[in-house]
Parts: sequence; C-alpha cells; structure tokens
Amino acid sequence: MPRWPAPVAVVVSFVPDLALLGSGPPAVVALMVMHVVVGTVALLACRGVLPLPVR
Repeated sequence: MPRWPAPVAVVVSFVPDLALLGSGPPAVVALMVMHVVVGTVALLACRGVLPLPVR
C-alpha cells in the first residue's frame, strides 16, 4: 500500500486554513497544527488494525 495518501490529505486540509488568513495568522497556524496532530493520531490508531488479514 502506498504511503503518500496520508501526507497528501494533510496538505490538502491546509487549503481551507489558508483561506482563513484574514482572521489572523495565529488561528491559521493553530488549525494547521491541529490537522497534523489529528492526522498523526489517526495513522497511529489505524496501524494497529490495518491492513486487515487476508482470508
């Protein structure tokens, strides 16, 4: 299984964050950090269950 979808998904999630730059850079940075943390936690949580065994 390729390893590129997860980092690409996190980078794509930055697009709406950048659209909010008018609301203040600290808010945008906080959202970007949140997306990285959530992506990391999701990957670590899924590593224990995926890939599913072949029957």
